[in-house]
Amino acid sequence: MKLKCQPEDFVVTERLSVTPTSGPFAMYRLRKTNIGTVEAIQHVRRTWNLSANHVAHAGLKDRHAVTCQTITIRNGPQSDFSAERLDLDYLGQTTEPVAARHIECNEFQIVVRDLSDAAAAEIMEHAAASRSVVFPNYFDQQRFGSLGHSGEFVAVSWCRRDYERATWLALADANPHDRSAEKAQKAILRDNWGHWDVCKERLERSHRRSIVTYLVDHPTGFRKAFALINPDLRGLYLSAFQSAVWNRMLGQLVTNTDTNLSVIRIGDADLPFGGMDSADTDQQMESLPLVSVRNRNVPAVVEDLATDAINYYGMTRREMKVSFPRDRFFSKANRSCWLKPDCLNADANDDDLYDGKKKVTLSFELPPGSYATMVIKGLTDIDPELNS
Repeated sequence: MKLKCQPEDFVVTERLSVTPTSGPFAMYRLRKTNIGTVEAIQHVRRTWNLSANHVAHAGLKDRHAVTCQTITIRNGPQSDFSAERLDLDYLGQTTEPVAARHIECNEFQIVVRDLSDAAAAEIMEHAAASRSVVFPNYFDQQRFGSLGHSGEFVAVSWCRRDYERATWLALADANPHDRSAEKAQKAILRDNWGHWDVCKERLERSHRRSIVTYLVDHPTGFRKAFALINPDLRGLYLSAFQSAVWNRMLGQLVTNTDTNLSVIRIGDADLPFGGMDSADTDQQMESLPLVSVRNRNVPAVVEDLATDAINYYGMTRREMKVSFPRDRFFSKANRSCWLKPDCLNADANDDDLYDGKKKVTLSFELPPGSYATMVIKGLTDIDPELNS
């Protein structure tokens, strides 16, 4: 079985509750192919010379896919924009920037390929039976793209105010998703860490090199150096760690509910996973809060789950906060524990890429923040990350 053989095999469309009316915010439809949301927005910002706080988006969409989402720009150009791998269509004006609260759902159309007749039939059978099944609503592997070979979350060092380690992890830690050019740049830093003149001479011009340039004049100024990292990237570091803690909380809750599930690896954790009868989860908590010191009056059972999850990283709940720079924070939202796709349809046909094989096209809707790859893992025995 294969997934994401081509970008068109994984299509995501964001549906929002807001429509253009009038106001100071220009609204655009961003359609992108094989590029992440952050990178696409950075390209638009560079082209139109925009500051980061002028551009807003409601959510991050898959890199290895064709995705459609909405962004807003304060006093943005009332025109379209096209570049390699992305198109921006001007929709009109709105009174406020888009945000996660505006997402009603995400629509998915996903093609699973290179299937035997039996495998295709099995997926169709699982899809038909899924009306009474829910899956654990874990943050999936895409959330942990910043987790490098060290296995350390940048946010852990950040919270501990170990700014040198946080900067090293952000700039130099090797990552399995790195392309060859990125590997070479990180290797320069790992081999010459602390010798900033050498690093500056060998690095290509980039955001990374600008931080090294600061360190040339301030060799131990890691607190400020870390603050120079793109704020959106630093926000992703916080989200990745907070998501890992939440996954461990849910994993324990799932284990308490059903011990007969398989185990999957997500991020740095082995987690229980599988389709669960929705009746079995009716008596369980419907949602869990993301751990943050800003969350107050947490029930004792949730506090126990959070304590165990955070202690795994050698931290306490009180330590899970950002002291500097204070332009990004841990979220204090709640997240549903259980995932049930709406409007699920499955269609089997001959595979146009693999002779003699079948493909199954799955279409469904998910609430904001849920991962379609968790549905695919639940309906098949494929790991969606293997072919991404």
